Amino acid sequence: MFLTIAHRGDALVHRENTMPAFRSAVEKGANTLEFDLRLTRDGKIALLHDARLDRLWGVPAAIAELTLDEVYAIDGDGYRVPTLDELLVAFPETTFLVDLKTDDVVEPAVRELRRHGDAFERAIFVAARSGGREALVRLRSAEPDAVIGLDWTEAGPPPQELLDALRPQYFGPRWRVADAAGVPTMRERGYRVWVGPLAAEADLAAAYDYGVDGIVSDDIDALLRLAAPVAAGE
Repeated sequence: MFLTIAHRGDALVHRENTMPAFRSAVEKGANTLEFDLRLTRDGKIALLHDARLDRLWGVPAAIAELTLDEVYAIDGDGYRVPTLDELLVAFPETTFLVDLKTDDVVEPAVRELRRHGDAFERAIFVAARSGGREALVRLRSAEPDAVIGLDWTEAGPPPQELLDALRPQYFGPRWRVADAAGVPTMRERGYRVWVGPLAAEADLAAAYDYGVDGIVSDDIDALLRLAAPVAAGE
C-alpha cells in the first residue's frame, strides 16, 4: 500500500490535529493520518504539535500545565484539542503515523493503542524532536513488535549503529535530503520510505516520480490526485 499520509489531518481546510481535519482527510481518501501526542497535566493524551497553545488556540499556556477539562473549555471557534482515545474510536481501520513529542507520552500512548483492538499494529511510531531517536530505541527495547519510522533531516545516510539499535521498518527523510540520505539504497535494503511533509504540487510530483512508498503531505487533495492510479491498481 502506498501511504497517502495526511500531515495533521486535512490542515488546509480545518485546524490541524483536530477531529474535523482527520475526518476530512479520511473521507477524501487518505489511508494514513499523521498526528502529534502530548500529555496534559492530569495525564491525558492530547493531539497537539506545539508544546504551547498560543499559536493555534490563543492561550498563553503549555498543554502540560492544563488538565484535559481546562483544555476542553478553550473556545476554539468550533474546534477543540482531541484525545488519542477519540481518534482511535473514530478510525478503527486507518493507519497512523504517531509522532511522540515527549518522553513521558510514549508508554501511555502504547497502552492506549493496545487497548483499542489492532490499533497498535496499525501505528507507525516516529519522534521528530531532540532526543527522539533515543526515545525510539527505548521503545524498540520495550516493545519489540512496534513498527517504527526513522525521521531524518541530515544530509547523509543514517549510521548503521543507529539502524541496528532502532531496527526501523520505515525511513522518513525530508525531500530536500532524499538523495544524500540514500533513499534508493535504503529501499533496496528493505526499508519502506516516505518523504515529506510537502505541500507544493511540483514537489509532490517530483517525490512521487522519484520512487517512494509514501508521502507526507499538507495538501492531501494534491497528493491523492497523484496517488489515485496506484490506489486504483491495488
